[in-house]
Amino acid sequence: MRDGHRLRWLQIICAALAVGLLAGCAGTDPGPPNVPGATAAAPRRAFDPPADFGATAAFMSGDGQVPVVRALDGLSGWALSSTGLARVDLAADTVAPAVFPDHPFIGSRSRPSASEPALGDPVVADTPVGRLALAAFPVEIPGQGTTAARRALELVAADSGTARKAFTVTVPLDESWLQPAAITSLSVRVVGVTGPIVVVTAATTAGAVTAGIDLMSRRIAWSAPDVAGQLIAGDTVITRYEDPLGGSAPELRGLAARDGTQRWAGVEGSGVGSMGPYRVLVEQRSLFNLRGGTLVLDPATGRPVRTPLGRRQSGWRCTYDQRAITVCQLDNLGKPYAVVGLDDSGTELWRILARPNAARVPPDVTTVWHGAVYGYTDAGPVVLDARTGADRTPNATAAPLLVNAYFGIAPAPGPTPESTPDYSSPTELIAVPTSA
Repeated sequence: MRDGHRLRWLQIICAALAVGLLAGCAGTDPGPPNVPGATAAAPRRAFDPPADFGATAAFMSGDGQVPVVRALDGLSGWALSSTGLARVDLAADTVAPAVFPDHPFIGSRSRPSASEPALGDPVVADTPVGRLALAAFPVEIPGQGTTAARRALELVAADSGTARKAFTVTVPLDESWLQPAAITSLSVRVVGVTGPIVVVTAATTAGAVTAGIDLMSRRIAWSAPDVAGQLIAGDTVITRYEDPLGGSAPELRGLAARDGTQRWAGVEGSGVGSMGPYRVLVEQRSLFNLRGGTLVLDPATGRPVRTPLGRRQSGWRCTYDQRAITVCQLDNLGKPYAVVGLDDSGTELWRILARPNAARVPPDVTTVWHGAVYGYTDAGPVVLDARTGADRTPNATAAPLLVNAYFGIAPAPGPTPESTPDYSSPTELIAVPTSA
């Protein structure tokens, strides 16, 4: 009887081994090793760029179990708030443990309030030291002995693969940042990454500072007082100087990302937007220039360049597709008036205008990525070809605010089928898988 049981167990084990071997031969992915924080492998196909989206895979909200994703990273996204920098596995709808700065965070880690510091979006980038998720936090370095307490901006780097903290770098702030008013008006963020340099900035109504951090040495490479970093175009950091007394118009300055040396200055501009590595869009409307206007600059020299955008028109906003095309939109009375596609040389590729009895209406653009334009009209979400402006998916499922080859992050649907999602300031978002 014992021999019969032993024979039966041997048959079961052999059958299980045979199934496992056959599954391996069939190409089944066993998934990553059991590493804490590792993202489980998902049989999800990539679409680059996606032409549409599927059913909701994850639901996110500011005070929900899954935090709001503010940057995409493959099958995951990164969320940043006073509760830390956390990776969200969108395929599994799970959240890895959050990482925090080494020093005490200025503000609450429970429920952020309007009076707390504003945190910019995290940045995910391939760097010389690996693929990292980068975020900036305002912190306070406690006093010790006769050394007074001081405030600082702390860069937190998390490993993209494990979601664990990789390292931190602290940028000290001037003692004026200790004033209570500096907390309520404080904003910090990662401006961007170029080569081994990550640029961070902190600003209040009374002042600003921008710094370059060398990721190789994990030290401050340079620091520029009085200017707030806006964006990186090529190897130039576009910064803005504002007179704390309000006696002059805001001024844009260009700094070398490598060492922070000033390349140009003296350009009046209240706002700045990216038009890819070769162009920068400058909004000139301010209290000192109520008529405003639009200026397009060469970021390396600060010199104006010709553009098909109307120079006397204010309010253009542009989005680069991270490859070769920039799509710009101009609104009129809160509605899209013009949507224009430009190549990297600044040449106009197509234009859609809001005209009476026109055959086409310009969409409200939510994002642009890898040759596709995502947006919506009164008829619903739509996807356009970024090079031709033609409709690619006239009746899309969603109009994402963020998108990559695997997921789109879009505002959650309204309470009724007829209601329109809140695209301007959504508090609830959904992750939708991409499709062809």
